[in-house]
Amino acid sequence: MRNKLLPAGIVFLSLLLLGYTLFNSSAQGTDSSVRELTEWTLDDGTGNASCVTLPLTLKGLAPRTPVSFTASVYPKAGSHIYLKTVYSPVRVYADGKLIFSYGQDGTLPAFLQDPPTRVELLPLEQNTRSVTLRLEFLSPSQRSSLTVYPVLLGTSDAILEKLFHSMGFTLLFSIVLIALGILLFLTSVILTRFDQAGIALFRLGFFSFLVGIWIFGECNLTGLFIDNPALLYLMAFLGLFTLAVPLLRFGCVILPSPGCQRILKCLSAVLELSVCAAVLLQLTGTTALSRSMYLFHLLIPSALCAFAGCIFREAFRRKERFARQLLFPITLLAVFSILELANYYLPGRPAQISFFFQTGMLLFICSLCVLCGKFTLHSLQTQARNRQLSYELSLMEKLIQAQKERYDVLSRTDASIRAQRHDLKHQLTVIRSYHENGQREKLSEYLNLLIADIPVNRTVRLCENEAVNAVAAHYLAVAQTSGISSLSIRLDIPSDTGQVPESDLCVLIGNLLENAVAACQESSGEPPFIRMQSRLQYGILTITMDNRCRFARPTADGLFQSQKPGGGTGLVSIRSVAKRYGGDARFELNDHVFSSSVYLHICDSVPSGNDC
Repeated sequence: MRNKLLPAGIVFLSLLLLGYTLFNSSAQGTDSSVRELTEWTLDDGTGNASCVTLPLTLKGLAPRTPVSFTASVYPKAGSHIYLKTVYSPVRVYADGKLIFSYGQDGTLPAFLQDPPTRVELLPLEQNTRSVTLRLEFLSPSQRSSLTVYPVLLGTSDAILEKLFHSMGFTLLFSIVLIALGILLFLTSVILTRFDQAGIALFRLGFFSFLVGIWIFGECNLTGLFIDNPALLYLMAFLGLFTLAVPLLRFGCVILPSPGCQRILKCLSAVLELSVCAAVLLQLTGTTALSRSMYLFHLLIPSALCAFAGCIFREAFRRKERFARQLLFPITLLAVFSILELANYYLPGRPAQISFFFQTGMLLFICSLCVLCGKFTLHSLQTQARNRQLSYELSLMEKLIQAQKERYDVLSRTDASIRAQRHDLKHQLTVIRSYHENGQREKLSEYLNLLIADIPVNRTVRLCENEAVNAVAAHYLAVAQTSGISSLSIRLDIPSDTGQVPESDLCVLIGNLLENAVAACQESSGEPPFIRMQSRLQYGILTITMDNRCRFARPTADGLFQSQKPGGGTGLVSIRSVAKRYGGDARFELNDHVFSSSVYLHICDSVPSGNDC
């Protein structure tokens, strides 16, 4: 499985890297008709005007301090300006005419103290002279600083192209993560029907989904296509605040150590309570999510580092194989979370999701998907093996019961023989008396009575091997009870089965007959039948069986899908036993007749005769 998944992951990563390279190269050649308006005149409301360059961050402002920026532009036909405001109400004037207003009191949902980030393309009327643009901001109520970003001027298509080249990869990456999360959701729903290990895949998918909606809500390009800043605001912050929770819960599933599970559950509980508190504070108008973010900047990297520490402990102290496989992706994620934090707080760095972080997330998701797939596959194989062992145990119980019934018969027969032996002297005396007196008729009647009292051996003998005979006799009785009258079982299986344990032969014969009886019970309109025979020659045991079967769905591996609830392992067990001893099994369905052919080597070497 690793040989298939690893090249696929490398190809997927290479395509995304190629996409990023194309975005970058195209961005360098973007149409020069888009201008970045960076030179503005600042009026801070005190009557003082100064020339500034955007982007600009004004610090130490009281809530709702008015600040305005003025610049002259020369619009052409189809000209638009691209404006971005972050948590600040804004009005935009062109030659004194209001062309855009956002975030004013009474226009926001009641739970929002500051307007969410908004990006907008605003059309400008063509003019032969310069147009004076005036941007009037009100500083945020939840922050003491106001950041103003550059304004772009150009046609709407040219501006969109420029934005797409700079932020298109981020948007694409978020959509890929959301799609991957949904895919893992669906896969986990299917797997959880067979094994609870599928819940690990569900939590990994939830993590991918939350990271995706965080990046999707935070990407400025998204705001041009979804005109709902409040929704994108909630997506960005709730995705960020909660993304570590399913990852920690995922760790609780895959790490067997109770100590590590307690640590991860405690960290998850702290994050969950913190998220609930942040949402409650936002809804009550006390503290915005944008301000609670600083707490989560501490909690999330700390939780991821603690998770990496637990993985490290399990990998090297307890020598857990799966923990060692997880060590690289979890450590990778912890390191990138710290780097992203540094990218946000270090001076001179752009406060945005970097390609470096996106690459780290991609490597983490891909490697963890492969590992989680291996973990789930291993769990499913273990469950299938457990089902097979459970079947073998039930088969052994039936074998023991059959042997017990036979022992009871032998015990009753032996008791009867002992009683008859005790009475033999008296019986011989009576016989001699009839003979001497010439009472031939009475002698004949008396002998008939004695013969009738001799126990009859009712044990079914289908083959020489006692264990296999008991299993075959059990299913023969089940078939007769089920009304299957056309039965023929002839087995050539010796007492000495060579290198093949009797238990494996019991599993093989038992599975064949159990499947045949079940298929005959489900057939309707056609007479059911079972014909089984075996032959031992040159150390090779061959078993063939035909039985009535109404319907069976074939699978890609040459087997047939089980109709039992939860799936069965009968045909898989038969083929597994056969291949274990150098043989194989083949199954076919033609004209409502199911044919089974199995062969295996009882002897290691080819003997001179039929027996080993």
